[in-house]
Amino acid sequence: MLRQRTLSALVFAPLVIAAFYFGGMAFLAFILVVGGCCAWEYRRMVGGAGIGLKAWFIPLCMATCLAGVSGRPENLIAALIGGCLILLAISLNDDALSSVFGVTGLVYIGGLLGCLGLLRAQPDGSEWCFFVLFITWANDMGAYFGGRAFGKRKLAPAISPGKSWEGALFGLGAGVVTGACLSSCIGLAITGGALAGALLAALAQIGDLVESKLKRHCRVKDSGKAIPGHGGFLDRFDSLLFTGAGGLLLKGLYGLLLHT
Repeated sequence: MLRQRTLSALVFAPLVIAAFYFGGMAFLAFILVVGGCCAWEYRRMVGGAGIGLKAWFIPLCMATCLAGVSGRPENLIAALIGGCLILLAISLNDDALSSVFGVTGLVYIGGLLGCLGLLRAQPDGSEWCFFVLFITWANDMGAYFGGRAFGKRKLAPAISPGKSWEGALFGLGAGVVTGACLSSCIGLAITGGALAGALLAALAQIGDLVESKLKRHCRVKDSGKAIPGHGGFLDRFDSLLFTGAGGLLLKGLYGLLLHT
């Protein structure tokens, strides 16, 4: 499994870095591919649990992601509201769970990826996106290797039996160190970068647990099989959904502090 994870990372990591670096059409393609694949996996998973979502769910998620890449928050808000209303309208004859999971999925995938798009569209969005990305990866690697080496106490056995408190602490520590090292890239002091790293690492772990809870509800091990060693797109980008939104929030707060 470790060999598969490493080989997949060597293939996918340069593609993600290139999309974040070049922005424009490259980032747009990245967001649409990830958003579309995550939406497809989400629909398939909940469908397997007896919760039917209309096929419109996938393009609505992609459209919401696209609204975020526009760089205008009002576009993302409008896309979320419009998408939710459309999903509710087309599921009037379905059970309530279909409506709930449809709206929740749109916010979870389209809304959070749209926040990452908003972050990249900012004047210094490239630096902030890389800050978020590298902390997310540092947390993942720290939690994975720390858990394998020292994991004894289960973090959330009812949700994800493989995760441990030791792994979570290693992931948090890796996020703090990475945030401190990259702090100057986004204009933060070392202490501020370390605190931002801790927050983003915590959000990465929450994102991982949220997706694990979803898989537990749907009784599946992985969201898909598109990425060997990792599972599906939702398995790979579950943390980035939350850290992207967290990065946008941190950047907004930092901007407010600068102007007060």
